[in-house]
Amino acid sequence: MLVRRHDTCLTADEWDATDAQVQLPEDLRKEFFSKSGPMPLYHENLRGYHRYFVRVKAVLQRDEMKLGCYTKDISRQGIGLLSPVQLLPLDRVQLHLPNGSKLTLEVARCRRVDRGCFDCGARFAL
Repeated sequence: MLVRRHDTCLTADEWDATDAQVQLPEDLRKEFFSKSGPMPLYHENLRGYHRYFVRVKAVLQRDEMKLGCYTKDISRQGIGLLSPVQLLPLDRVQLHLPNGSKLTLEVARCRRVDRGCFDCGARFAL
């Protein structure tokens, strides 16, 4: 079971060993880690499951490449994250969280936010 923790650090060795780390844009950097708990509901929300803010550093493994990323939110179906490189839909990746959990994901979407920062959504895969 995934335990909700809001740690913002992996060990320095794990983070430094990645091939690239996400670069948060200045406007996101100010408030990114301050959000926690359930996301607000909106009237036109068509999502199947409620989302929760989970803002932590994580390591994303894509083939042989290890990437330093940040998680954004999580639901029963998937997870949002910020990646340093573009991920393509249907890519299979593995996410290593600070609490030791390893999640296999299938990328659903990815869009560029800034140089070195891509907003991605992924579904949990078996």
